[in-house]
Amino acid sequence: MTKSIKILTGVLIILFFITTGSNCSDEKKTELTKSYLTLLEQERADRNWQMQYNLSASPFLMDTSVKYEPLKFYEANPEFIFKSRLYRIDKPDSVDISGTKGTSRKYLRYGYFNLNYKGNQYKLYLYNITTPEGMKVYNIWFKDGTTGKETFEHGRYLKFEKNLDDDFEYTIDFNRATNPLCAYSDLFNCPVPTQQDSLPFEVKAGEKKFR
Repeated sequence: MTKSIKILTGVLIILFFITTGSNCSDEKKTELTKSYLTLLEQERADRNWQMQYNLSASPFLMDTSVKYEPLKFYEANPEFIFKSRLYRIDKPDSVDISGTKGTSRKYLRYGYFNLNYKGNQYKLYLYNITTPEGMKVYNIWFKDGTTGKETFEHGRYLKFEKNLDDDFEYTIDFNRATNPLCAYSDLFNCPVPTQQDSLPFEVKAGEKKFR
């Protein structure tokens, strides 16, 4: 084999591994690991346990007129896991957010996340309030194309913990979306996502409608 042929063969082999390696990497991005699925199942089992047995957290134990039933969830879906920085709003506004009982409360629209879904960019807002004790509480709530159909009519929530690093990249995982307490009992008054908090596509992930 001549030197030029050996070189050409080597280049082709390298190109083969680069392209096949790239494909493998892309496939892994769309898969959920076994450890992720195990953790998600544990979280869902714990939520069911809390709803059934925790006196301080269960709406069914606070309101004996409603009966506990196992919660329903979509299957885990990698399509609804996003990565984004938190983009601060330069001049955040206090927004009146209506509750499920008709009253409203002011929340600070603190910032937003950019969600890239099927080639389009969507904003998901983060809200902030300061409790009477001086603690800052951050809230993410949303509506989407499943709201009122397969999911709770007043939207769903995502748990959020703020990182001190302004450049931190957050994971926005809709597989962990849950219903507010008012989805189970009328005793509770929950903030209702506004039109600006509505995503114009179906988020088939997270918790489904209770009944």
